Amino acid sequence: MPGRSAPVSVLITAEHASPGIPAEWAALFQGQEATVCSHRGWDPGSLELATKLAHAFNAPLLAGKASRLLVDLNRSVGHPQHFSEFTRPLPPESRSRILEDFWRPHWEGYRQRIDQAHGGLVHIACHSFSPILEGLPRRADVGLLYDPSRPRERAFCRTLGQHLQRAWAGLRVRMNYPYRGTANGLGQQHRRLYSGARLLTVELEVNSGLRDQPWWTDFLDLLVQGCLVSLDRV
Repeated sequence: MPGRSAPVSVLITAEHASPGIPAEWAALFQGQEATVCSHRGWDPGSLELATKLAHAFNAPLLAGKASRLLVDLNRSVGHPQHFSEFTRPLPPESRSRILEDFWRPHWEGYRQRIDQAHGGLVHIACHSFSPILEGLPRRADVGLLYDPSRPRERAFCRTLGQHLQRAWAGLRVRMNYPYRGTANGLGQQHRRLYSGARLLTVELEVNSGLRDQPWWTDFLDLLVQGCLVSLDRV
């Protein structure tokens, strides 16, 4: 899909793009390779979607470089899930170094993009979710997460959902599922600082089980096209 100049400033992020563990911290995860490579360690498919969106919008992409088991880029400082059971027991100076090396550049880069955007910023965060959690199937193919109190976010997601369901019969699209759009995260924490006119932030949650389908690439292209259409209407 060819790139284009976006009518507004757009930023694409993928907080859980990588299962990588930096060499300095590798000993913490020795023998835990399966866990690191599972959904607990990253969001499979999120970087593929984010890369396509960034190309389509000619937009910058902020992508996580390390596993969320090192530090979760989609959690604010002090959140119980900010550090995992592998890094939580580290001494304060070690956790501070991880924050400075991985978390802070991501959040500061995000804030700078908002401040530099003329006329406001549209932020699309790309994530994926496990098709089964604790033995229970997730009953959705796509989740669109937004703050219901923000009209532009609500309109963007509704337009996107309608576009997807018209274009792909039987596609299961749900709003604020499998998580709430107002849960602690990069976008939500910055909603507290910026008005809806200044920041439109939504999350695309894709069922990672779809990556095994032969039409995975076509499906991602449909998501991208839907985002382009939706942005034109808000």
